[in-house]
Amino acid sequence: MAQKINVAGVVLVVVLVSLVLGVSQGFSADWSSILKEAKAKYAKFEKEVKDMTIMQETKMVISEKDKKEMTSEMKILRKGEKFRMETKMQMPDMPKGMGEMETVIIYDGEDLWMISSFSGKKKLSDEEAHEYQTERNWWDLISEKAKIVGTEKVDKRECYVVETKEEKEFPFTRIWLDKKSLDLIKGERKQPKEETMLWVHSDFKKVKGDWEMPYKTEIYTGEKLVSTFLVKSLEINKGLSDELFDPNKVKVKEFDMQEMMKKMMQEEEEEED
Repeated sequence: MAQKINVAGVVLVVVLVSLVLGVSQGFSADWSSILKEAKAKYAKFEKEVKDMTIMQETKMVISEKDKKEMTSEMKILRKGEKFRMETKMQMPDMPKGMGEMETVIIYDGEDLWMISSFSGKKKLSDEEAHEYQTERNWWDLISEKAKIVGTEKVDKRECYVVETKEEKEFPFTRIWLDKKSLDLIKGERKQPKEETMLWVHSDFKKVKGDWEMPYKTEIYTGEKLVSTFLVKSLEINKGLSDELFDPNKVKVKEFDMQEMMKKMMQEEEEEED
């Protein structure tokens, strides 16, 4: 994975890794045993949950000094290995009447596609797809060679602290797992000469049976909060159509750059008058 983490990639990591599910309490504090138990329990979840629809709100700080933030709405659809993420955002300082920017990212089971208001439809290369981190389970986001280095209490949860040194290949260099449920509570990435990135999951709610996921995720760079993700609604087993994961059937409103520049000039002239 490239050391410079793509913003959209961060979003995908947050969305997909948040499907961290509770498992039984009967396991030993051994990394290989934890991985085996988690994978077995998730296989059961996959059989019970055929599809999932998540509505989410995202707030990203774009100027701490001016206290500016960008808010976007996101809809995530999951069906087996396929997923679709729809994002609509209103950029700050955008000329009035320009509407929202739309981006749709689809994994159709074989390839990853991006369809956006700016660039139209594009099949992402293997390198680009890797940046977008399409893995959906926390054990895909940390090395199998990781080690449990201790325990720590996080927000009243007793957690295993797991570390790996393979930071170039995986987005997490350290994670905190709830000892009872194996929910991912925090994920950290330390990089040489760069600020540490930290993902913090909270407000866990039941999805089905004992399965749960966080309804709130915060991302920090160093000590600065840069993004907040809030799940507004979640539905399962609604019989999502396969056509939703076909990139050839996606349409987004094209963004007219010339029209935007024209309106920006008009607004500047009106301010001068």
